[in-house]
Amino acid sequence: MYSLFFRAVLAMIGLWALVPGAMAADLVPHLAEYKLSLKSAKQGSGIAALKGSMQFRFADVCDGWTVENRTVMTFVEAEGEEVETQWSFVTWESKDGLRYRFRVTSLRNGDLVQEIQGQASLEAPGGKGKARLTKPEERSIVLPKGTLFPAAHTAMVINEAAMGKTSLQRVVFDGASLDSPQEVSALIGAPRKPQGKSNNPLLAGASWPSHMAFFEIGGKDGLPSYEISLRYFDNGIADDVVEDYGNFSVRSQLGKLEPLPRPDC
Repeated sequence: MYSLFFRAVLAMIGLWALVPGAMAADLVPHLAEYKLSLKSAKQGSGIAALKGSMQFRFADVCDGWTVENRTVMTFVEAEGEEVETQWSFVTWESKDGLRYRFRVTSLRNGDLVQEIQGQASLEAPGGKGKARLTKPEERSIVLPKGTLFPAAHTAMVINEAAMGKTSLQRVVFDGASLDSPQEVSALIGAPRKPQGKSNNPLLAGASWPSHMAFFEIGGKDGLPSYEISLRYFDNGIADDVVEDYGNFSVRSQLGKLEPLPRPDC
């Protein structure tokens, strides 16, 4: 259960890392903090309560985009036991969408649960590629033709939304687990009008409600591993985020949000 939640958190992070060259809107490097809480839990889920926080930093480093995420979550199990989980996810993706580096660390009650590190590349846009892991052990993963890295995928989703398209299905590699890549099916809702009177100017632009379903490649039951609903703004910022794992769901509420300086490249 905890590894599934972690994978969804990382997927959500990937959804926020965009490629500006593929978008009409100008991306805003930013620092955001989210409050995490239990939205719903079915009987038998084993979850009585949860709380946590996530800090997300999206930065322009001239040759690419970096994402740094720190998440702390405390689960209260049905028996009353508290379990604290900590996750760290750091990535770099080239602005042409062809190169990607990633490092993932997961702790449970202070003990290391998993560490993944590696890099990946594609032969050309829309082409096949390969990922090479150095942790937890050296191994290679073949990336099929048409695979996208998280930033390129999100840029494509927002481009489709801006053109009035309502769906998109692609294979995405994020490095968040050893069974990557995944098939991601996106549904895009009708655009919402800009919030000209928003308290934060970063949230004043156009936006689209979106829903992502993540599937295991070759899965036999046809059911998603998890789903994420969120609201995309045209500058790449996300709000109204809900992660659904089937027997429970988690809400991520945007709190602190501030722009980061752009480098002099």
